[in-house]
Amino acid sequence: MDGLKIRVVTTDEVDATYSLRPRVIVEFEQKYGKGLAKLIAEEQKLEHIYFLAWSAMKHNGRVVKPFGNDFLDTLEEVTLVTDPSSESTEIA
Repeated sequence: MDGLKIRVVTTDEVDATYSLRPRVIVEFEQKYGKGLAKLIAEEQKLEHIYFLAWSAMKHNGRVVKPFGNDFLDTLEEVTLVTDPSSESTEIA
């Protein structure tokens, strides 16, 4: 999942982009019991995106409220961002 990031804009006007590092991905998969790629491709819910934002912010040193309504009320916009330049260009 190289190159996958999440952009978060909060109600206090902080606009930041976070890489979805292994720790964030594993936390997500443990919570939902399925692989991140499958959930994003086939069963995506906004809850999944918001949880990724929460986890990414937490693991990047941001002080965040526990995941739930109080945290959700701090969000203005959350977007998954892919970086096409990080895709593998190696040919097998």
